Amino acid sequence: MNILKRIFASPDDATKVIDSATKGLDKLFFTKEEKADANAKLSEWYLKYLAATESQNIARRFIAIIVVFLWALLVVFGVAIRWLSYEMSDFIFKVLTDVIMQPFSIVIGFYFLTHVLRTYNGKKK
Repeated sequence: MNILKRIFASPDDATKVIDSATKGLDKLFFTKEEKADANAKLSEWYLKYLAATESQNIARRFIAIIVVFLWALLVVFGVAIRWLSYEMSDFIFKVLTDVIMQPFSIVIGFYFLTHVLRTYNGKKK
């Protein structure tokens, strides 16, 4: 008897399936009002994030300055020493690409990627 109930669903089960399908389809399409609500929630979360991480701003900037300074120093030193020793210059650029480039890219992305994306999307602050 239990098997027959599973095979032949009751009208309540069919209603539940239809309701779930309609809710799923409704969530696929974002109305302007839903977009505005989502953007408001995202903005609120971002403000809370900024407030929570405010004490880390100085440390982040200090790390960014060190990484960018080290990157620039190695580039200048690698180019300047190229006239004296190709091997040393190649070693410097290998260290630059293997060790420094990833943190440098992260720092640059962290500080400038948001502005680039806003400009690319045609949005301003």
